[in-house]
Amino acid sequence: MFAKALLFLAIGIVTAMEAFGLGGFKAGSFTLMNVLAKHEFGKAILILWAAGLLGYLFWRVYETFADNEGYGKSIAGIGQRIGFCFGGLVYGFLAFKAIQVAFFSDGIDWITNSKFQDLLHTKPAQIAVVGVGLGMLGATLNEFYIAISGIFKKTIEYDKIPANYQKWVVACGRIGYTSRGITVGIAALLLMNTAYTNQDISSANKEAAFSFMQYAFGSFILGMIAIGFIIYSIYVFIEVRYRRIDMAQNKTP
Repeated sequence: MFAKALLFLAIGIVTAMEAFGLGGFKAGSFTLMNVLAKHEFGKAILILWAAGLLGYLFWRVYETFADNEGYGKSIAGIGQRIGFCFGGLVYGFLAFKAIQVAFFSDGIDWITNSKFQDLLHTKPAQIAVVGVGLGMLGATLNEFYIAISGIFKKTIEYDKIPANYQKWVVACGRIGYTSRGITVGIAALLLMNTAYTNQDISSANKEAAFSFMQYAFGSFILGMIAIGFIIYSIYVFIEVRYRRIDMAQNKTP
C-alpha cells in the first residue's frame, strides 16, 4: 500500500507542476517509470517499488479467495471480491512493467507493436476492448459511490484515528476517490474510442486522460485533479497506518 501511495503522490506532483506552469509533465504510470529509470539509482528504486506492488497483488488475491473481510458469497460480495482481484492484477501488471523498464532500457513494448495493433482492430478484439471499457466505466461509478457514501471508512480503524483528524481523513478519501473516478472514466471512454479508430490503445491511460482534461477543461481543472491525486496519496499513507486487516484464520467458523 505504501508503494501504491508513492505512485499516486508522484503522478499528482509532476502533473500539478505541469498544469500550473512549474515544469513537470502529465504523468501516466509508464511515463513516470521511464523518466525514473534515466536517473541515478532510478532502476533500483523501480525494483523496490515493483516488489512493493507485488506484495499488494498477493494481498488482494489472498483477499479474493480467503474472504478475510467477510463479504460472503452473495452476488454483491462475490463482485466485491472479484474487484479486489482485478485491482491487484492491475498493480501486478505495473510491477511487471517496472521490472521490464529497469532491466530493459530499450523497452519491450508489445502494446505498441503494429501487429498487435492490427489484431486489436479485428471484430472480436473490438468487442473485448469495448467490454473492458464498460468495465472501467463500472469501476468509475464504484469510485464515485465509495467517495459519496464514505464506505472506505470501514476498511480502516477509524476510531483509532485522533478525533481532531478524523474529518480530514474522510475529506481526503472523498476527494481522492472522486479524482480517481473522473480519471478512470475519461480513460475508459478513450479506450473504447481506440476500438473503432486508428488511435493507439496505449494512449488510453492516465496521461491521455490528463491531456484530454487540459484540452477540454483547461489547465486549472487538470491541476485540481492532480492535487486530488496528491490528496488521495495522503489518504493511502494514512491507510497504511490504520488499515483494518483481519486474517481469515482469526474469524470464527
